[in-house]
Amino acid sequence: MRVLVAVLVYGGRDYVPRCLESAVRIDRSRHDVDVLVLDDASPDESWSRELASLCHDLGIGSYRSARNLGIPRNMNLALQRGKEAGYDHVVLANSDTVLPDNLVNALVDTAATDDSIGSVTAWSNNVSIFSLRNEDPDRHLAEPRTVDWVSTICHEHFAGRAVDIPVGVGFCLMATVGALRQVGLMDPVFGRGYCEEVDWCLRATEHGLRNVLAPSAFVYHMGGSASSAGAGLLRPGHTTVPLHERIVDLRHPGYRQLVEDHLASRVVERLTDEAAAVLVGRAARERGYTVEASWLDRTHPEDPRVHFTVEPDGSPAQVVGRFAGFEAVVEVEGGSVLKSLEVLVGAPPQVVRVFDRGHPADFLLEEARRASLETVDARSYPERV
Repeated sequence: MRVLVAVLVYGGRDYVPRCLESAVRIDRSRHDVDVLVLDDASPDESWSRELASLCHDLGIGSYRSARNLGIPRNMNLALQRGKEAGYDHVVLANSDTVLPDNLVNALVDTAATDDSIGSVTAWSNNVSIFSLRNEDPDRHLAEPRTVDWVSTICHEHFAGRAVDIPVGVGFCLMATVGALRQVGLMDPVFGRGYCEEVDWCLRATEHGLRNVLAPSAFVYHMGGSASSAGAGLLRPGHTTVPLHERIVDLRHPGYRQLVEDHLASRVVERLTDEAAAVLVGRAARERGYTVEASWLDRTHPEDPRVHFTVEPDGSPAQVVGRFAGFEAVVEVEGGSVLKSLEVLVGAPPQVVRVFDRGHPADFLLEEARRASLETVDARSYPERV
């Protein structure tokens, strides 16, 4: 397969280099991948010159528009290039992202599961209503190695799973060239941007095509709509462009109900729970873990291990695992916290600590001692009154 990865740029000197450095690391062993940077006439010409030099040094293509086109038309440059140059797929990526090395493999594998798939959206911490929950993604997930780790684990677990969604999200969206030939390009009526990919995906649906989420490809996406805010697309306090929302409602009157039905199905909620359990469990297997009966979260940033916390007098016992901003609730089978965690992780904890009293806490301490695990009995005054 030939795949064009187009990174859309407008300003962004603070974060674009990180995105491009991640883009050149994309695995090319299975597919012919080209990266193209489209600079939409960034207002600081000195930055545009820096950007062109950076692209040259990284060995990737670049083009600066003579005037500002806006997001939909800049997207269309990439999509038209994909059609005319014989590519099979075009990936549109915001420049405020960090792309994983398995991005193309995961997106293409997802599209290959069904010929009727027209768009594939990557998973992310910041992908509208489809987001993978994380407590502080800008702190925990912005490093390329972390993005690769999360995406690799997700690919191993979710490979080949295509999750139907009402519309894709343009922060990192792959369109098949076959779909482009049926649906056409983004509509310039959306001006400088917002809602153009919603309209395109809904038009794809009218052609019998599917829009899917690929949970096997995880992309870090900065909070605060960095690239859009920098382009001045949003008014203060807004997360979208109301006029463009009205165009969507006029053209596609059933769209809002599609979104409501999707939310009611809780598909993505269950997916995020599943992913959190997989990520926390894998981290515990690789880094080790502790179990603590405590009302407080004693996770320490300098401790690389995963922390599982048990409510000291919860009934039934409630166990929550935390790692790098991800939080997973563990189902306790047969009343045994340790056995349930061994099923998830595949190994016992390094240490069990008890900080407060209650039947689950007492049972956990006794069970750990019977298993000859290291224990710390720190019960004194109640933590919670």
